[in-house]
Amino acid sequence: MVYNINYFIFALNLKNNFMETDKLSPEKSLELITQVITQARNKFEENGFIYMFWGLLIAIASVGQFVLLKNEYYNINWTPYLLMPIGAIYSFIYFSKKKSQNKQNPIRKIITALWIVLSVYMMFMGFLFFSHLKDNLIPVILILLSVGITVSGTSVKSNLLIYPGILIGVFAFAGFYIESIYQPLLMGVVSIIAIVIPGILLMVKYKRNKNV
Repeated sequence: MVYNINYFIFALNLKNNFMETDKLSPEKSLELITQVITQARNKFEENGFIYMFWGLLIAIASVGQFVLLKNEYYNINWTPYLLMPIGAIYSFIYFSKKKSQNKQNPIRKIITALWIVLSVYMMFMGFLFFSHLKDNLIPVILILLSVGITVSGTSVKSNLLIYPGILIGVFAFAGFYIESIYQPLLMGVVSIIAIVIPGILLMVKYKRNKNV
């Protein structure tokens, strides 16, 4: 058990606050891991804004597609999702500024990498493989969102992310049984409930803790 904990810490390239001796005690190892998780949680709770931003962006694009489909604009129903690349560019600039202002926590690096990979996959599926996935596209995208949010919440031990992530997964599998024209509306509603609202709660919690 001790060796596993030490291996985990060295693998994350943590600062040698507790590494003045050759071996760490289990108590100090667990204390250092807890400190890393706490720092990562604080950073992500501060970034409740980015969850609000993406939740609203997804909701606007999804509802926009639903409106176009209902009005039989089938050839251009995908155009609201052009907001996604714009959002990706904004997010890159946003996190670049954050990174320059603060030293990045190792757990945060892992979660950021996870979201980069998931975002690329979702955009590839949406713009390049939609004809293959057809009616399954939106449920699959929701599954990837569920994975990203649940893993992020689990990594920083935040129930404000874990439970919404699980909820998105439930709606994702339900989406396979919903008529395709209503699937964008489902994603819009899910984005508000499980991404925007948790993002607001995260930001409120962060500001409250900051004022304590």
